Amino acid sequence: MEIIDQNFRKIRVNLRKQGIDISDNVFRRFHPTTADDVEEICVFCKSTKNLTKEHVLPKWLFEKDVESRFISSVNRQTQSYNKAAIPACPDCNNTILAEIEKKVIFILQKLENEKQLDDKELSNLIRWLEILDYKLQVYDCRRKYLKHPNSEYNPFWAPLPVSWMSHYIDMNPFKALDYLRRSQRRITVKSKTDRFFSIVFFETSRPHFNFFTQHDEYIFVSFPMYKLAVFYFLRKKFKKRELAYEEALYYIDGVSKS
Repeated sequence: MEIIDQNFRKIRVNLRKQGIDISDNVFRRFHPTTADDVEEICVFCKSTKNLTKEHVLPKWLFEKDVESRFISSVNRQTQSYNKAAIPACPDCNNTILAEIEKKVIFILQKLENEKQLDDKELSNLIRWLEILDYKLQVYDCRRKYLKHPNSEYNPFWAPLPVSWMSHYIDMNPFKALDYLRRSQRRITVKSKTDRFFSIVFFETSRPHFNFFTQHDEYIFVSFPMYKLAVFYFLRKKFKKRELAYEEALYYIDGVSKS
């Protein structure tokens, strides 16, 4: 078994065994009434020892630009990619995830050179995108809502996590928890062959990194250093990639106009 397979397997096994406890910890730790009672843990294996900060988006992805920022769809607040982090133990952060990212970079380089990915490489890219989605969901569950400068202040909102505020989950904290658990379950599924038509690749000449996501629906990531972008439907399956391509364009066009 290759190192990349071993590392993905470790994450799958950890989340199968510890996923419910981890999601409950994330949910309770940033719930206004229980936040002070919950110990910080690694969100991949539940370890509490020597926790480090795992970047939600790897530094190489935004080319280590500390000024690069993304905008929250909930409150339009900006957040530095460089400061967006979640807790992870040294093994999960510096060994497992770091090794996975090395393989992902190799896959992206292969795509840049117009070479076809084999089924294993395509599966690994999908697995990484699902981990990325999971990290983003954990981050939103941990991040406090902040008022946008042009909106009215409501003290009720101040202690709430961003994940609760999403228009799509109607301020329902239990839907936020459900979405987080769904993202864990996606990671625990080993085979990705039924997801192959749910990923779409685009050539791009855009000079800067960009990403957007809708939890439990899709994730878009551009890789300007490799002149390509990827759109992945997290739940929806397609019989043909052409159908996924058309729908992905619809969402990309909607985001570009917003």
